[in-house]
Amino acid sequence: MPTPVFGFLAVTSGSFEGAIIRDMRLANELARRGFRVVVYWMVQQNSTLVAPGIPQRVLARAMRYATDRPTRVGDLAGTLFDLLPAERRVRLLQSQPWVARHIARNLINVVCDGGVGDPRLVARLARQIERDRVTHLLPTFAFACPFALAAKRVSAQPFEYLVTFQGEELFVGFARALGREQEYLARLREVVRGSPWKAIAVSRDYAERLHDEMRIDALSLVAIPPGIDVRRPGETRLPFETLRESFPRLRPDVPIVTYVGRNDSEKGVDLLLYAARMVQSGGRQLQLVVAGGTTFGPAYREACEQLAGHLRLDVHWQGRIGETVRDALYAHSRCVVYPPVHREPFGMVAVEALSHGTPVLVPDHGGLSEAICSEGRSAGVTFHVWDTGDLAAQLDRLLSDDALHAELARNARAVAEAYDTASVADRLLAHMGLGASPDHVAALDEERGVRPCASPTTTW
Repeated sequence: MPTPVFGFLAVTSGSFEGAIIRDMRLANELARRGFRVVVYWMVQQNSTLVAPGIPQRVLARAMRYATDRPTRVGDLAGTLFDLLPAERRVRLLQSQPWVARHIARNLINVVCDGGVGDPRLVARLARQIERDRVTHLLPTFAFACPFALAAKRVSAQPFEYLVTFQGEELFVGFARALGREQEYLARLREVVRGSPWKAIAVSRDYAERLHDEMRIDALSLVAIPPGIDVRRPGETRLPFETLRESFPRLRPDVPIVTYVGRNDSEKGVDLLLYAARMVQSGGRQLQLVVAGGTTFGPAYREACEQLAGHLRLDVHWQGRIGETVRDALYAHSRCVVYPPVHREPFGMVAVEALSHGTPVLVPDHGGLSEAICSEGRSAGVTFHVWDTGDLAAQLDRLLSDDALHAELARNARAVAEAYDTASVADRLLAHMGLGASPDHVAALDEERGVRPCASPTTTW
């Protein structure tokens, strides 16, 4: 067998940072182990996520899909746009969310055509795979796999691709708006059949959702979660002063309740505002932090800020924050709350918070409830989805019950280690037949908690 060469087909924008972070962590881990890794960028390049020494190729810019049919002129316009600093690009796109939606719809149209609507991109991908001698192609999203399948048919370099499902429902929504949902779902099923491996879903619940909502054969799916970079024993805890510049009014003597993530309607920030006000009305002290950018424009964030004003709730608002500030928030928060109203595929924010020893509060819905437990131990509590009263009750427990909080905090790091990038890379390699045997994968599932655990809301 030839030495594996991994190509990551990274389809990214600020809208889907969690997905691309997952992939680049895997790319960096595989490179660290001595594998040759190449990153192919589509839509938007984010070189800061890639370890030094990993080759990067740009296949297409976002503006390529600004018109009904892909054009070279669009690539040129995208190249000029990318000359702007990354933060300014993000701010511009967030202020004009219709641009991202327009580009996404045009791209999904091409996907529904099986990639043949962009033959130049397919040819470009095939040539790069030949030059780099890639044997294993890993697209970020399943919707990019039609390009991989089309390139496989014309490439002189034999290679296989692995389908990964994460956030696919967003793209199904674009296809539905175009009146092409069934064509799109047919393409997804086609690319799953065209791969020699079972497709990856980022949680067991998401695998069930793919079967129920998108009619992906359940027997063709396997649950492998995203990986995170777990803090190592002995790492110095970031001091509270790290937060001063971004949150000058925060106090170290009052419990901090934190939300980190996109400020978009499906994330349920408004539920958290109501719950926090209910807890405060009961006499409990807390400081509420809400940090993160937006994909679909500022309207929801502005509505939440207005709602907080009506509730007389003092919120420490912040936009996008860097890793250092984020990690300091995790470390100094009493708990991190992630309350989406949709069926979240996984919960990277929750697991990252756990790696800092901070308990989390999530809905009993979707993949989030899986992310907070391992080997029968829980590092957080759940609330009944969409139930603001129960969210407030569980938040009050985390603020008032020191024994419960201490137990969750003790479990937090062990739970987070089940999602360490190195462990996830082990499972990925084994899944593709490049590492351990299938029996060993099953053992890893048991050891690392890939099985149900009792709901913390009933355990304590």
